[in-house]
Amino acid sequence: MPGKTPAPADGSELSDIELVDRLIRGERGAFDLFYRRHERLIYHCIRARTGPSDVPDLFQGFFERLVERDYHVLKLWQRGTSLPIYLSKVVRNFVIDFHRAKRWREESVGGLTELEPFGQAGDETATSMLLLKELRRKGIEAWAKLDARDRVLICGKFCRETSNEAMAARLGMSVGALRTALSRAQAKLLATLKNMVPEYFPVRV
Repeated sequence: MPGKTPAPADGSELSDIELVDRLIRGERGAFDLFYRRHERLIYHCIRARTGPSDVPDLFQGFFERLVERDYHVLKLWQRGTSLPIYLSKVVRNFVIDFHRAKRWREESVGGLTELEPFGQAGDETATSMLLLKELRRKGIEAWAKLDARDRVLICGKFCRETSNEAMAARLGMSVGALRTALSRAQAKLLATLKNMVPEYFPVRV
C-alpha cells in the first residue's frame, strides 16, 4: 500500500486564505510564510509607483504598518477575491498616502535654507543631515536583508518601542528567549550595515 506524500515543509501547500487566517491568529511562522510569498509583489508594486530613493522606506513602512495595525487590512480582505490583486490595491493606496504626507511636509517646512543659518555653521548642519539621511537609507537596506523574524524584532523594539513582554507574546516566545533573539538580530543588523558602509565605522587603533 503506497504511503502518503508528505506535505511540503515550507508552507507552499497553504492557500492564501489559510495563510492569512494563520497570520491573523498570530501563529508561529505565519509572518515568514506571508513575507516570502508576497514580498516580490509588494516590492514591485511600490517600485512601480514611486522613485527609487523612496522604495526602501516604503517597503519597510508597509510591513511596519501591517504589524502595528494587527493586520487590519488583511482582516478586511474578501476571501472570495484574489489576494495578490487586493494587496496591489492596498499598496497603491499606501504609496498615495505616503506621497500626500511627504508633499504636505515639504510645503510646510520648505528647503534647508529656511531652517538653517547662512554661513559655515549652516553648511555643516546641512551636510550632517544629508549624511544621516544616507546612513538611515543604508540602515533600511540592511534591515531588509534580515530574516522576517529579525525584521519584526528590530522594528518592534526600535521603531515602534513595543515592550519585550508584548513582542514575546505576539511571537510566542518567553521574554528571556526574546532578549536573546533581539540581541542576535541587533548584531546581525550592525554587521550587515558595517559591511555595506564601512566608511561610517572607521577602525580604531
